[in-house]
Amino acid sequence: MKRRSFFILAFPVFAGLFFFSCGQKPGEKIYHEAMVEWQKGHLVRARALLEKSIRRRAGSLENAGACNQLGLLLYETGDIAGAVNAFTESNRIDPAQYEVLCNLGVALSVNNDPGEAERVFREASLMNPADARPLTFAGAVFLRNKKWAEAERNLHRAIQRNPADPRIQNALALAELHTGKTGDALKRLQTAARQNSGYAPAIFNIAVIQQKWINNSGEAKKEFERYLTVTKNSGAYAGFAREQIELISGTPAIIPSTGARNRAVAERFFRTGFAAYRDKRYDDAIKNLRQAVAGDETYEQAFLNLGLAYYAQGRNKEAGEAFTHAVQLNPAFTSARYNNALVYCRLGNTSAALRELNTVLEQQPKYQPAIDLKALLQR
Repeated sequence: MKRRSFFILAFPVFAGLFFFSCGQKPGEKIYHEAMVEWQKGHLVRARALLEKSIRRRAGSLENAGACNQLGLLLYETGDIAGAVNAFTESNRIDPAQYEVLCNLGVALSVNNDPGEAERVFREASLMNPADARPLTFAGAVFLRNKKWAEAERNLHRAIQRNPADPRIQNALALAELHTGKTGDALKRLQTAARQNSGYAPAIFNIAVIQQKWINNSGEAKKEFERYLTVTKNSGAYAGFAREQIELISGTPAIIPSTGARNRAVAERFFRTGFAAYRDKRYDDAIKNLRQAVAGDETYEQAFLNLGLAYYAQGRNKEAGEAFTHAVQLNPAFTSARYNNALVYCRLGNTSAALRELNTVLEQQPKYQPAIDLKALLQR
């Protein structure tokens, strides 16, 4: 059945790139100095030394290894185009390097050159028939470009090389889904989740298929709830899963309990997070406040402050989730409800903002911030 929009699906294949270091290393002193600087985290110095080493040994076959290392370093620093050039040069010097060809394919795919990335991954797959990764990445590039049939073909070949890898099963299921094989995709995901201790991306995709392709809301809700349980409410798609549960049930999503109840530990993280928030170090604040709510999932003040830190960064969805969780813990938590109204205002959802403000004013009729905001919204 055709769908008008491409619905969100979990696809973690690109979560871990499979870069390699060459076994062959130039023996020059300057090259080893570069490696030492790199290990110390002195990336600019390491790059300069690597480039100097390559210039000093111009025309040497050993530069193939140095260029590969340079490509890895450039990728680490975010210079993807430079990494592509370095890997390309390494491959030119010695075309027999399987690991360099794989690295080049990864860099090309990240550099938005899917056609060349596909070619390179196919070439790499021929060099090492036992390794499933080049075919997996080729399939991933096809998926990103919505070339479903090509993705399915490459991923079928990859799964023959590594049948137990749940990431390949997950990716292949997405390709099958978009080539009209909904039943096959669902069975494949169910098998992957069963055989790999509740593999979270597969569970999430099962839920999406049940909801959007099969129209089985009851099963979708169960799978979204299972996803939240498996990921302890912190998976990459946790916010989306809770939204869908709320949409299906018509009531606010109740986050499954993890049983965390260590207030003493939670308070230590809360104090650190609060100090960071006060100093406007929002990344540190979020990190510590997330630890606080993980330590005690009933810590409503920690959820409030986590929401405030997200709000300060403009991360409205995460802020709303934190405020909502605080309200679920304590429906009379005025500050959490009021801040949730502010999030709704940012998102342009005036009716939801007014609903929260009306609840605040029912609980505290003289709460001036809510009075002022409601008057502003009703102008």
